[in-house]
Amino acid sequence: MESSSCRPLFTCIALQATILWSFARSQQPGFLSIDCGSDSPSTDGNGIEWVSDTKLINEGTSRPVTGGSNPLLATMRLFDGNQSKYCYSLTNSLVEAGAFFLVRVGIWAGITPPYTPKDSDGNFRFKMIVDATEWQDVSVQYGTTEWLTFDVYTRAQRSSIDFCLARITPDGDAPFLNVLELRPLPSTLTATRAINATNTIANCLGHNDYGVPADSNVSFTRYKFDALDRFWISSKASDIDEVNTTTLAIDVSERNELPSRILQTTFMGRPHIRSWYSELKPKSVYIAEFYFAEIDPAVTASGQRTFNIYANEELMNIEGEIDVFAKVGANAAYGYPMVFSPNSTGDVTFNFTPTATSVYPSFLAAAEVFEIKIMNNLTSASTVSAIEDIKASLGLTSSTGDPCLPVGYGYPWLNCSGDSGITALMLSKYGTGGEIPGAIKSLPSLTEIYLGGNNLQGEIPDLSSLLILEILDLSNNRLTGAIPDSLASLKNLKVLYLQNNNLSGEIPAALLQRKQASLLMFEYSGNLLCESNSADCVPSPGSLPGPNGSPPKNTSIGAVVGGAVAGILVVAIAICIAVYCCCFKKKPPVQKDPKVVVPQERGVEINQRYENPVPNKAMPKLAVQEFSFEEIKTATNNFRTKLGQGGFGPVYKGCLQDGRFVAIKVASNSANQGTKEFVNEVDLLSRIHHKNLVGLLGFCNDQKLVLVYEFMSSGSLFDCLHGPYSAASPLSWRKRLRIMVDAAQGFDYLHNGCNPRIIHRDIKSSNILLNDNMEAKISDFGISRDYVRSETGAPPTTLMGSMGYMDPEYMSNMKLTEKVDLYSFGVLLFEVVCGRTAIFKDTSHQPTNIVEWARASIDRGVIEDIVDMSLHGQFDVQSVWKVAEVALACVEIPSSKRPKMSEISLELREAERMELESEERHAIDQPSVEFTGNSNYSTLSYTHVSAR
Repeated sequence: MESSSCRPLFTCIALQATILWSFARSQQPGFLSIDCGSDSPSTDGNGIEWVSDTKLINEGTSRPVTGGSNPLLATMRLFDGNQSKYCYSLTNSLVEAGAFFLVRVGIWAGITPPYTPKDSDGNFRFKMIVDATEWQDVSVQYGTTEWLTFDVYTRAQRSSIDFCLARITPDGDAPFLNVLELRPLPSTLTATRAINATNTIANCLGHNDYGVPADSNVSFTRYKFDALDRFWISSKASDIDEVNTTTLAIDVSERNELPSRILQTTFMGRPHIRSWYSELKPKSVYIAEFYFAEIDPAVTASGQRTFNIYANEELMNIEGEIDVFAKVGANAAYGYPMVFSPNSTGDVTFNFTPTATSVYPSFLAAAEVFEIKIMNNLTSASTVSAIEDIKASLGLTSSTGDPCLPVGYGYPWLNCSGDSGITALMLSKYGTGGEIPGAIKSLPSLTEIYLGGNNLQGEIPDLSSLLILEILDLSNNRLTGAIPDSLASLKNLKVLYLQNNNLSGEIPAALLQRKQASLLMFEYSGNLLCESNSADCVPSPGSLPGPNGSPPKNTSIGAVVGGAVAGILVVAIAICIAVYCCCFKKKPPVQKDPKVVVPQERGVEINQRYENPVPNKAMPKLAVQEFSFEEIKTATNNFRTKLGQGGFGPVYKGCLQDGRFVAIKVASNSANQGTKEFVNEVDLLSRIHHKNLVGLLGFCNDQKLVLVYEFMSSGSLFDCLHGPYSAASPLSWRKRLRIMVDAAQGFDYLHNGCNPRIIHRDIKSSNILLNDNMEAKISDFGISRDYVRSETGAPPTTLMGSMGYMDPEYMSNMKLTEKVDLYSFGVLLFEVVCGRTAIFKDTSHQPTNIVEWARASIDRGVIEDIVDMSLHGQFDVQSVWKVAEVALACVEIPSSKRPKMSEISLELREAERMELESEERHAIDQPSVEFTGNSNYSTLSYTHVSAR
């Protein structure tokens, strides 16, 4: 018996659509059924009320669907705009935090779909998202007569559940859907217990009803037979297969969520039963639950039908053989759940094998299979509230769903940075109108605000709460009033653009002082501003005239006359200079380091300083690809998805024309390099190759200095240790050791195997990146004069590094040596052992340095107190001690006592060997299932079994 597909969908001929969908949504409490694209409500034959989605979503267009006869499949909603995602907010009286629900989607494009797929294979492809978690990629064949349904079990995090559709790539197929349903689920289901215990969602691969006779007209079981309205597909037996059927009622009192009808038919083995699923994900975790009812009247005693269940030849029922009659008696429901993983090719085969003493063959009535996926926690309620206020103020209601998640599908005008919150508001030239939203001040993590060119009115609000704000662009609006003194209190502010508004009054002296000291790039021309409070205060250059062309009210007559005279003088001087230049034809001096400001429409405005571009004939032949800036913009979808911020500048996710994902780094103001120097260093880095260094694929020096690196799909070590997935899926000690060995090998190469040797000087967990195979590679090495050690050994003039990782000796003497890297690497080792950040808050909420905190326990000879609790004791103690000792050696003061990176690499390999040998001596840790509870219902709990 084969399960024909592992994909989370059920297919059915369109001719059956009318029958199937008529059983859809009911007046059952908590049910919600949406007829997408329709313009009026309806009620089906079972009293199920269907609602139109016209008042539930503002985006998308209604399109007719051809070739069907069911009204529920007669329309679709097509989302062919340019939003990052399109979301329905599903809510009713039962939706509250902690409640469980089934979300179901029905999709059919009809015989003549509204557009042609982008892929040559004729499949529409797009993505489904539930709340902040990527649920499923959809693939729909053009012109198919089949319609698809997708089910997922999820736990509500708030009083609504977002269901979203999105393009898989920015230029991919536009998503669409026909039907959307919400069904409440009890917390007692195996799947809901599992997702509650592991903070996951359960993607349904199928509800299958086995043993349905070949001549039966039953092709599915749904509501009202199933009170939860699951879709049980009938897996019909062939003419030669043996089945048992009964008309007697099945006792489901202990499994009241099961429909009795699916247990009234049973498939019989000969004597075995074999079922398999293919195309699963080898590294994913799955749950299966098999359902039985002893309906054969010949079975009257325990021991007459006993069998075992194997998954890829591994015994699942390790607690003993399965005997349904012994558990629950005749005509009663029994379920057996299990956790499994497919083999390396994504396959799993289940064998139901009778024991040697069994009188009757194995049997099976029904089954459910789920893929377990980690659930992303939603962006904090306070942040969402602020963003909703900003949306309302600026008319940005087309952006829906979680503003930041999932990564890559947040609002295009926001930059979100994991635990750091929202770091940038990018709304230049959106034409929003209105006033500057006061809710901006409720986003203290903001470092950049771009609101230029929006016809904004009113005054600049108090933004003093944005203590880490670095860039504020309010240019080219219609703002009025004075420049608030509160802007001068923003000590981290580096760029302030206020030009071309209607601001008036005196410019705060503190801002002018910072501008004169080159601490602030401050533009304020095109306003009615004065630079002093004297009676003859002259407006800033380029001030706008008053109403009807009259001088601004705060400009004195003397100032006007003086301005006019000054203007005449300026013109005269300009004419003289022009005549002089024409007569003498002197070449203008070479202008070095001009400031180039390149505005990005609906993107990030990046200020960059660089020398005149190197002529083509002077360009060296490099071993990596050169990209134009237009290619970079296309690859990043106009800098839409920011991955993070490195020493070189911001990092964006991109996709090249050949389909490769890349990480694209754009130089920031601090990367003060000329193009010639940049190209020389690209040439240097293009010749540096090591399996534990992130590979440089290309560059761009057209308008901006850009680096193109390979994309590391599994994120950073920081994400794995401290990110949103770390609690539910912690890194094992063996994986941590392998990552540290990889990192040490990479740093050893930078120190000793590469010429010239490179000092990293910003070693931290966010710069250790992981690929699909969890292999570690180092990011952010080189590409700045401050990073590459010069031949003269001249030290840099500023400290470089991150708090908690910087060597105290280096901070005091500014001497840049390889020992600086060693200290940072020691901090990194402590971070891996302890599962804490370099600086963390202790029990009294005081900032604590991980080195001193860990050293205190190690000095007492107590290692268990500092080891990451998420490891649950699953490690070799001697291996952990070895790493802790290496970490201590790395942070020794004075730095002369620290070992070489090559020695550290050897020690870490030894720690890894110790762990592997320990695992060989004892049982290797594997996830297992422990069943507890009464005789006819097994409670699924996740445990780890270990001999250690």
